[in-house]
Order: sequence, then C-alpha cells, then structure tokens
Amino acid sequence: MPARLLADIIRCPNCGSADIVYSCEPKCCFNHVCADCRSTFEINTEKTGRFEAMNSATPAEIPDSSAPTTGCAQCESLRLSVFSSSDAETLLLCGDCGALSRLKIEEFAPGFTG
Repeated sequence: MPARLLADIIRCPNCGSADIVYSCEPKCCFNHVCADCRSTFEINTEKTGRFEAMNSATPAEIPDSSAPTTGCAQCESLRLSVFSSSDAETLLLCGDCGALSRLKIEEFAPGFTG
C-alpha cells in the first residue's frame, strides 16, 4: 500500500477545502493557504517519543514544493507519511528517522466564507 501523504488528509479548518497550498519554505515556517477561502494556517508537529520501523508506507521522496508540508518533530525531515488519522489526532511517520510526530494546526487566520 503506498504511503498516504499530508495532501491526502489536510483540509482547510475554515471551509473544509482540500485545495491547500504551501506558501513558505521549511527554513522559515510551514504556513499554508486555502485556495478557496484564503484562510491561512501552519501545519506543525510535536514529538510523541514513539518510533516505528520503516516499511512500504514510508515516503521515498520529499513532497512537491507547493503541496501541504511540515517537518518531523524529531529530525526536521520533510519525508513524512500519514501513519494514522482520526478525529482525536493524526500521527505522521518520518521516512528518515522513523519517529512518529503528532500533527498540529496552529496560527489559524480565517479567510472569507463562500
């Protein structure tokens, strides 16, 4: 089974759109913009202290530069795949160090609603 990426699960906290664009660069921040309502938010991570073995669901490449992106909370790698996702939390698996990071949406600024 191929790895699920952030683009597969990230939705705008304001309007629910999947049309999300990464608008910065990793050495600065992980600010994203919703193409539909222009809301902005950061996709960040926090350490869980858990690690998993690498497997076929581990991402092989860094995502496209405009795709939803964040860094591993352990090593800052951009090679992340979705390990698990529920209403309670989303865990991301690092393709470099095997750490599980908890996804966090922060710095949300609502745009307009349609």
